[in-house]
Amino acid sequence: PRETSKRIPRSLIVVDTAPTGHTLRLLELPAKAREWVRVLLSVIMKYRELVGLGKLTEDLLALAHDLRDFQGILEDRERTQLVAVTRAAALPRAGTLRLLRGLERLGVACETIVVNGATPRGCSRCTRAASREERELRSLESALRRARRENAILVAPAVAPPPRGVKMLRSFGRTWKRS
Repeated sequence: PRETSKRIPRSLIVVDTAPTGHTLRLLELPAKAREWVRVLLSVIMKYRELVGLGKLTEDLLALAHDLRDFQGILEDRERTQLVAVTRAAALPRAGTLRLLRGLERLGVACETIVVNGATPRGCSRCTRAASREERELRSLESALRRARRENAILVAPAVAPPPRGVKMLRSFGRTWKRS
């Protein structure tokens, strides 16, 4: 792992998540699980004379600490960044804006949006599709401005076959354009 200027080891973990609703529920899980653990601990404390504290209490306390630490990592903008990946179409745009609102509510940073699979201009059909996608991209940019968000937007072209391996991925990454 590389080290940052603060000498904190830095690693990169990529998680290709499910659609917006599932991703938000996944990111909400640590806080919800901590609440469940608190409720269980309060029940144990209420009946501790009957059941004792035991190993379960110890495990629940350890779990609560781990969940708190994990939630702290999610909310630490220096350590955690989510990159939203979308398409240049109305429905994915709406889902992306919903995701950004949810991430803000959860305190999870998302500074970059990748618009994937952009149609290159070429034949008349491709040019029409690319024009539609450019209008959608402008709509996304406009919605972000209205929400006072300053996300970087990267546009990745559609390629077939998809790149495989580090060398091809690096080459593909050089084809991305900033919107």
